[in-house]
Amino acid sequence: MVFPVGRSFYTETPYGRVKGFRFGNVDAEPENTVIVQGGISASGQLWRLDGHGWWQSLHPLFAPHPELQVISLDYLGGVGGSDTPDEPITLAQHAEAYAHTLKLLDLQHPGAWVGGSFGGVLGLQLVQDGLIKPDALVVIGAAHQPSVQSAALRLFQQALLQQADCSQQGVVLARALAMLTYRSADEFEQRFNDGDEAFSYLLAQGEKLLKRHGQHAQSLFTHLTPILNEYRIDPSRVTVPVQLVGFESDIIAPPRLMHQLEAALPDCRGLALIDTPFGHDGFIKNVADYAAVVRHFLPQLKTTRGAQSPLTEDIL
Repeated sequence: MVFPVGRSFYTETPYGRVKGFRFGNVDAEPENTVIVQGGISASGQLWRLDGHGWWQSLHPLFAPHPELQVISLDYLGGVGGSDTPDEPITLAQHAEAYAHTLKLLDLQHPGAWVGGSFGGVLGLQLVQDGLIKPDALVVIGAAHQPSVQSAALRLFQQALLQQADCSQQGVVLARALAMLTYRSADEFEQRFNDGDEAFSYLLAQGEKLLKRHGQHAQSLFTHLTPILNEYRIDPSRVTVPVQLVGFESDIIAPPRLMHQLEAALPDCRGLALIDTPFGHDGFIKNVADYAAVVRHFLPQLKTTRGAQSPLTEDIL
């Protein structure tokens, strides 16, 4: 496997400085460049040599292709190295910011955009608004609008943050509730003996986020989470070829919404629904189950053009 090490870079946008990472062949032409974006808690550091990249499970899909360039951007208001705007910005404004970055990189027409969760929503918004036109768009665990259940649960997260005795406690509780929505009931039945054990696990996940990211953890719930209740995509305006991947147990982007999106897209090449106990987190946990679908859809992944190159130098 090759290029798990990213070269970092920064660009200035109208909404703040954006940090990004380049993997693989930094001299690749746009048609051999793939933009990969994950969820709201994602870092653009997709892959690491120590195996702890944000979307490490996706690496085997790209590893045989050293001729490709993969780019990923930290989110404004997220836990990576991008700025946090003074006031929350809309999904459309996020799209403008990242389109600005891609324009500076001469990537308004990249080979592909692969987005999981928030990254999928962002890809739909960028294409809808005509800000980029990739040759292909892969949307994983994301729909054209939020599910009612997920929206209600995110409103509970906001209430926890507002009513907690301190902001740190609010972050822990909000993250714990978020983690509950990311997984399925079946997984909790299989994994835990009782509710107390499950609750302890969820709190530990909230504490882990706070310990790892400090004050940046709060901006996930003030700057990014609310967007996921407010956005609406018009699928008829997403005219590029699209491959959808969904998960049967996902309550964030449930099968019903995925089928609606499939029917409304002008050029949808298919919807792969994966049966998994991991719910929404299937987009990270079940890459092996949908890798063949993505490989078949993206021409960049169908053949290996050229010998493997050595790892790029880490200049983070």
